[in-house]
Amino acid sequence: MYVALNQLVPADQKATKIAIFQEKTDWGNELGGLFKADAKPAGFEVVYYAEYAPGTTDFSTLILDAQAAGAEILLGMPSTPDGIAIVKQMAELGWKPKFIMLVRAPDAATWGEATGAAGDYVTMFAGWHNAENFPGVAEINAKHQTEFGRPADILVGPAYACVQILAAAIEKAGTLDRDAIRDAIADTDMMTVIGPVTFNKDGTGNVLNPLVQWQNGKMQLVWPLDQKSADFVYPIP
Repeated sequence: MYVALNQLVPADQKATKIAIFQEKTDWGNELGGLFKADAKPAGFEVVYYAEYAPGTTDFSTLILDAQAAGAEILLGMPSTPDGIAIVKQMAELGWKPKFIMLVRAPDAATWGEATGAAGDYVTMFAGWHNAENFPGVAEINAKHQTEFGRPADILVGPAYACVQILAAAIEKAGTLDRDAIRDAIADTDMMTVIGPVTFNKDGTGNVLNPLVQWQNGKMQLVWPLDQKSADFVYPIP
């Protein structure tokens, strides 16, 4: 996230003061800790850090305290209902930081409809976007449009890529032996609908994770710049 923001925002316009709203879950602890640990080396400062329980309905204290701390950036990983509540209450209380990045909540295709103007300009690393120009994306979009009346949703690309990788591994292994297929997957170095994919020795994948931003009720791809479907809007107007 910090790398993308540093690339997208001119140095003289860069916001540096961060508020983190951390969900009280294992994933929340992990991600909130990473946000915090990675901030200073990237040139950012965490000025407000607060925890909340999943299903919280009143975020006013967190919002007002973050605003009072001078936070210019909001990071968090709320569920979709919690994220909707957060951005709506931010609008009601008049806090509009320069940049908002929420993991998970804005994934929902209904985010724009559910949040209206309050949900615009929220960003996330979606894992994929249907505007990417890798081989096979246009065909997936066409089939999804025929079936569902819209281009492919964000989970379609990664799911399809998993099938591509597994099929290629089975073909390479030449057998249905589990260990042989696992080894072939580990050696993956191929182009998929989500871009080039390889794996590290610990099993984690090396994949493109694009930054998307909700603009006028639509999810737009804004980074990497050579893949963008719209310009990144900053600061939030």
